[in-house]
Amino acid sequence: MQNLSEQNLWLNIDKPIGISSARAVAIVKRITGAKKVGHGGTLDPFASGILPIAINKATKTSEALMGARKKYGFRITWGEFRDTDDVEGAVTESNSLRPTNAQIITVLPFFIGKIKQVPSRFSAIKINGQRAYDLARQNIEFEIKEREVEIYSLKLISNNSEFAEFELECSKGTYIRTISRDISKKIGVCGYVSVLTRLMVGKFHYEKRISLDLLKLVVTYGDRFSDGSLLSLQDVLVDFNQAG
Repeated sequence: MQNLSEQNLWLNIDKPIGISSARAVAIVKRITGAKKVGHGGTLDPFASGILPIAINKATKTSEALMGARKKYGFRITWGEFRDTDDVEGAVTESNSLRPTNAQIITVLPFFIGKIKQVPSRFSAIKINGQRAYDLARQNIEFEIKEREVEIYSLKLISNNSEFAEFELECSKGTYIRTISRDISKKIGVCGYVSVLTRLMVGKFHYEKRISLDLLKLVVTYGDRFSDGSLLSLQDVLVDFNQAG
């Protein structure tokens, strides 16, 4: 049996679709028996992929990890705008227009470098102490201020009459739902995020992730962690310092 309850480290967890980041943290806490467990950056329930989870004293370095670069793979489904800008929202507008590859590629340079974006009203941003999504669900009027983020790379992977696939690398604070909405508006079509996968957070890479089910097996039966699925505090902080 692998005893992680007293260790101070980070786990490269693959969060499945359908559970919150807080729920993933609770599952890891139960599996490891650690007293303190926290994560290094929220993923929405509909999203999957890398969710760095800290155990014990590693939780003190969570803020540092928040500043690391992130990479996402995402899908924009054409034909509808939704109030949440993602698959979980209600349809607010629809049309039958579909963009060509050339139309998409033409607008992507507008979203590379330092850009301004207004996050979704259904984001977790706090407005006077309350989460924006709570206020939005109560139909309370409020304003979210524009913020600057940086997009290091953004490329089109594929496109068809139903959806397009993209890959993006960005700074902290970037909302992929907002990028997707703004790309659609710039082209002149309706679109929303239907699939979102986080591929990287600093030194945490998708290829070296560990699922919650596999974590349970490793802890229970004492198998070895695969390379990259478990990171020391030094590994995480060195990577952050290099990223600047």
